[in-house]
Amino acid sequence: MTQKWTRVSRRMLFTLCLLGGLLVLLSPAGLTNRLQLAYTYIFRWPLAAGQRVSLASRAIPSLRAVNDTAAGETSTKDRNLNNQIDTLKAQLADAEQEIEKLSHIRHVAPQWERMSLLRADVTVTNQAQNVLFINRGQQDGIAVGQYVVGDMSVIGTVAGVGARTATVRLITDQNSKILVTLGDSKMTRIMEGRKGNVARIGLVRASDPVTEGTKVYAAKKPGLLDAPFVTARVTQCRRAEDPSLLDVTVQPVCDIAALTEVMVIVSSPK
Repeated sequence: MTQKWTRVSRRMLFTLCLLGGLLVLLSPAGLTNRLQLAYTYIFRWPLAAGQRVSLASRAIPSLRAVNDTAAGETSTKDRNLNNQIDTLKAQLADAEQEIEKLSHIRHVAPQWERMSLLRADVTVTNQAQNVLFINRGQQDGIAVGQYVVGDMSVIGTVAGVGARTATVRLITDQNSKILVTLGDSKMTRIMEGRKGNVARIGLVRASDPVTEGTKVYAAKKPGLLDAPFVTARVTQCRRAEDPSLLDVTVQPVCDIAALTEVMVIVSSPK
């Protein structure tokens, strides 16, 4: 027996759906509530699954926000830690450089074991007035008369001291008078500052082995300098008014104007 299919036109289908909708709309509230409950009961599993998917999709952005916040906090902590590490590395390198300089000076002579070397930064250099200023003072143990070293040579002495600053009188200052020795000789003379970034040494015998290029050393001075230290070199030797004597002109062995840091020699108890 062959099954026959009844064809329904689109207009008829639309009319039936419209009548069904009007029927539901005009039905009593009690009947529509029962229909809603029946629909919910029949399709409870698909509706529950859809609700779970909806909640999961809402939770994903919140979880991403939490992860982004945590990642931001971690990134900030890592950046701060890396900056701190870089700062400590720079401070360590600076300390190692200072230790190397101090060790080299102490290696010159055993007497340096009785001396302390205090590093200081040069704040102002005024070669016109033959002075420079450093950022160390009384609170650091600086006192008038102490020798000051720059580029491994004596460049002057402390002339004035404040609480946290000090003035250094250079060896070329006209008021500077330092006891020195020339070359390998044991003779000591006074080196006096002169204009033009030079100093003068008088009363040098013409028979003494002093020529241009001879090194000049700051002589030992109890309580201030326990070992000779290079300070200048001879640039000119000429006969004085007394033919038996030489008038010796010297210059510092370092470029004082280019100094950015110096060291102050501080005596330590024996």
